[in-house]
Amino acid sequence: MAQKLTLTVSQKIQLTPNIYEVHFQLVDPPTLDFKAGQNMMLMIPASPAGGAPGVNRTMSIASPPSMKSDLVMVHDVSPMGPGSKWTIGLKVGDTATVVAPTGGVLSLLPTEKKKVLIATGTGIAPFRSILFDARYANIVLYWGLRHEEDIYWKAEFDTLAKTQSHFSWHLILSKPTPTWQGEVGHVTEHVLSNEKDLMNSEFYLCGNKAMIEDVRMKLLEQNVPNEQIKSELFF
Repeated sequence: MAQKLTLTVSQKIQLTPNIYEVHFQLVDPPTLDFKAGQNMMLMIPASPAGGAPGVNRTMSIASPPSMKSDLVMVHDVSPMGPGSKWTIGLKVGDTATVVAPTGGVLSLLPTEKKKVLIATGTGIAPFRSILFDARYANIVLYWGLRHEEDIYWKAEFDTLAKTQSHFSWHLILSKPTPTWQGEVGHVTEHVLSNEKDLMNSEFYLCGNKAMIEDVRMKLLEQNVPNEQIKSELFF
């Protein structure tokens, strides 16, 4: 059940020029039970002296449920709206208020089907929680970014792929430099090229609207049942 939580900022890491990873320590209550794939709603206060009004922002929880006293979010601040400016201004020790857990459409279904996770940008956040909580036999992740400078968490996922035989992943850049040695293009084409047993797979999509619509349309054209396609927009 969702509840209002008081948190303090315990760590803030700038992962790329526009991406911040923020760690929150729970204060009241001191712990939270949630499912991997769920969200939290940040209650961003109004700016003082007649600045921006208060806003609420839904953010995926990027930490696994085993971390009951700590919540992690990842935030792209490039829009530079009130939420972005709030994140940029955060300091260790600052207090925050959230309502959590919310959502949950991306929480994995308890079936034996292969789990295919497809993300663009910071849509990776709920999948990080899922991957570090995974109790399933066969999971593959496709993550689409634009440039090399946009990459983060690669070492974490590489280590997971080396240590967990049930997991593999693809990092795909749409606008890499000529020196990039990895996969190139868009996630849709790689998913359709690599995944050979669509009917016995479930697809979890998180990211920009264009990607979600494209992947969903292509899967439905291949007669994948709609109930095997779960999606959440992530701006």
